[in-house]
Amino acid sequence: MARSHRSLAELQALIRDLDARCRARLAVAPDPNTPLDHWMAVLFLVRTQPFLTPLAQVSEVLELPRDLTRVPGTKPWLIGIANNRGVLLPIFHLAAFIEGTQTTPQPVAPASKFDRRREKRNRERVLIVRQDELPCGLIVSEAIGMRAVPFNTRLPLVPEGLGASQPYVEASFLVDNAPVPVLQLGQLITDPLFNAATV
Repeated sequence: MARSHRSLAELQALIRDLDARCRARLAVAPDPNTPLDHWMAVLFLVRTQPFLTPLAQVSEVLELPRDLTRVPGTKPWLIGIANNRGVLLPIFHLAAFIEGTQTTPQPVAPASKFDRRREKRNRERVLIVRQDELPCGLIVSEAIGMRAVPFNTRLPLVPEGLGASQPYVEASFLVDNAPVPVLQLGQLITDPLFNAATV
């Protein structure tokens, strides 16, 4: 089997070329010592109310689990327990907690390849939040996606009328020219009021 041999001069030229390209890219890279002018957030809806939460608080976003085991005698916002890749995951309905009502999620039914165009998509998603390595699933009406939120769009006032979520909102920011409150999910799931599972 024939091998291609490069001369020492060709190898040195290749190394110099790679070094020059790396230095050129490094020159236009952002300075790690320069503070960022924005923070990363997940934008989601609870009913029609948009919320932001820090991206670091959400480990993943799932579709509604098909199999949920109900837990009798619990608060209306504890929907049940799901198996997420071998880990038991308590699933809470955020709208039911905020509104203090009973809500039943609608799992997404698998559609055949012929039914996909007619399938009415369920936009509800489960945000997985981890606190002390314990996962917790929060059902939201829609997970819109990630946003880079500029720090200078912070608003001095927090909107009223956020129901039971009000104590967990410390700020709001402009997103697409509209004020959106920041819901601290890590703070929410550690509150004894939220975690008091029994009625």
